[in-house]
Amino acid sequence: MRVAILGAGPAGMSCANVCQSYGLSPVIIERGGVVGGSQRANFHPNLWMLGAPNETGREMTARLAQHFGTLGVDTRFDAELTAVELKRQQFHLAYSSAGQRHSLSAEALVIATGSRARATPEIEALAQQSPRVVVGALADVIRAEIRDAKVLIVGGGDNALDHALYLAEQGNRVTVRTRAGFSARRPFVQACNDHPAITLMEHSPIADPHADGSGVWFEIGPVSIRFDWMLVMYGYRPNTDMLSCFSPGIRPELTPSGHIRIDLWQRTSVPRIYATGDITDPPQPSVPTAIAQGLAAARAIEVDLHAGQ
Repeated sequence: MRVAILGAGPAGMSCANVCQSYGLSPVIIERGGVVGGSQRANFHPNLWMLGAPNETGREMTARLAQHFGTLGVDTRFDAELTAVELKRQQFHLAYSSAGQRHSLSAEALVIATGSRARATPEIEALAQQSPRVVVGALADVIRAEIRDAKVLIVGGGDNALDHALYLAEQGNRVTVRTRAGFSARRPFVQACNDHPAITLMEHSPIADPHADGSGVWFEIGPVSIRFDWMLVMYGYRPNTDMLSCFSPGIRPELTPSGHIRIDLWQRTSVPRIYATGDITDPPQPSVPTAIAQGLAAARAIEVDLHAGQ
């Protein structure tokens, strides 16, 4: 029995691995050219993976990908999904790759497309105008280029304060502003408050920022405040864009936050469609969570297919 899996991040790889152990035939459709998902760009130590202290997200991804490569899973890279239909109890998927059209049929479907950095349309336009505006935490420029600079970070979560501490240790002067209070873990807040190169400003929204190739600035009354870099860390939003390719009758139900609604076993509102990883809004988004959800989905698929559901 064939299982189509959308996405080759930790959740998708885990699901494929366990599907094989149950005698199922997983096929992964991956939009990019390699496996691993967004963690490929994470140069920070992964705090959530027990047994791998100080291992960065990038190193962890390489380790997972190496194991995955030994499984022989049919993986279709650079594949852009164009349609998903249900006919005669089979899902029929159409996708394009390298200018060619392809099709695939499967008895079950797993959505594991993850999430991406969130930003307002105005901020996204600003990032297009200037390389000094960086959206999201996983960017090599943060690790390699920002030194001895005046940096503005907007956002109040763990990523914002974690990066403030990282950049302060690289000789930068960092201001963190958030529209409300700080939601980051207390140790991060305390460490930032104690660091002489970091200024925390809550209830301080940014109004009408401007940017060019040399920096970012905005006005507070008659005063213009300028920064060399602006890092935008508003969290993440689920990659549910591909659901527009699904026939209306088989589009899974979403939560108010826009994530795919699931039950305990990763089942969606549509029979034999499952969802795993960050697209499901887990209580603690992380690689271990995604791996566990991929395992649970594979088990549910095995049970449901053999029960004829």
